[in-house]
Amino acid sequence: MTSIEQKLKDAAEKSILKIISDGGWVRPDYENRIQLPRDLINEVWGMVDRGALKLKLKERIEQELADRIMNRIAAELATDIKQVLSVPERREAIRAIARDHMTSIMSKGVSNA
Repeated sequence: MTSIEQKLKDAAEKSILKIISDGGWVRPDYENRIQLPRDLINEVWGMVDRGALKLKLKERIEQELADRIMNRIAAELATDIKQVLSVPERREAIRAIARDHMTSIMSKGVSNA
């Protein structure tokens, strides 16, 4: 292959890779979307119960905040637990305590049956 053919091939490959990486090969057709009449939108907006809307937004925001707080707490706990368990001696001591407690609980459950 001659150098010009190689350069054309390389340029074509780069061009295609750029189109794919930029997402340019998939584009929505915005020109052919269904247009809703402005008066319909205004009429529907006028029918919205703003009090109910505010209440639903408040509930959604509260739930989102609670979820984010819980995720943050869970991440902190996971980090702390990983640090505690990163020391082999400490990890084995915790396992020994857990085995003792599990054995105790299991033996009580069997004797009461």
